[in-house]
Amino acid sequence: MRNLKHLLIVLGLFFPIFTAFRPLSNNPSAYNAAIVLKVIQDVKHKKPVTDWTTTKPATQLETSDQLKTGDKSLAVVRFVDGSNLRVRENTTITIFADKKERGLIKNTKIDVGKMRFDVEKQQVDDEFIITTPTAVATIRGTSGFVNVDEDGQTLLVIESGVVEVRAVVGAQQSGTVEAGNSSFINSEGLVIINPSTEQEKNEARNTLRTNERYLQIQTQQGTFRIYYLDFE
Repeated sequence: MRNLKHLLIVLGLFFPIFTAFRPLSNNPSAYNAAIVLKVIQDVKHKKPVTDWTTTKPATQLETSDQLKTGDKSLAVVRFVDGSNLRVRENTTITIFADKKERGLIKNTKIDVGKMRFDVEKQQVDDEFIITTPTAVATIRGTSGFVNVDEDGQTLLVIESGVVEVRAVVGAQQSGTVEAGNSSFINSEGLVIINPSTEQEKNEARNTLRTNERYLQIQTQQGTFRIYYLDFE
């Protein structure tokens, strides 16, 4: 009986993660596109018709859901294909997933802020897209970093793999960004590709660092830890 109790507890802890990756239905609004693996400090999410609510680990994100982080906050999001996003502080994203007859299109729209992406190699008919106010980037088996400023201008830093990028404003230039290079897409629709500077490389590497700290509080109910980020 005791072993059965322990088994039920373990199943209860992991059940939300298992259900988050249930098979996709043909109704785009009925399936989960991603799951939030980690939350530090101020992270909220909402559906198109709801208000913002506090996000917890194992929160399931459906297509068209939004997620935002506050000061010194972070969220780690995993898609159904195993691709990961590390959403840094003061960043707002919208998750989309569209199941086609032959594949799945995943799209993350980032309005402003910084986000690291580690995207699994995509199947032939699958796509992983990052959309900003000025650009669309198609990603296949790629790691890197995206920074969108208040004016919507976009910086892509590619550590591995290849990204096809296209401006969606102005001149609507396009280009291919390979590992070790960065692309800046400005408000005029110009796509400028250059080798990544040391500053850009360091910023991309720093997106892997959480600099996680915690405060330990002793209460009558036990010891609790409050986690927060100490950014460089």
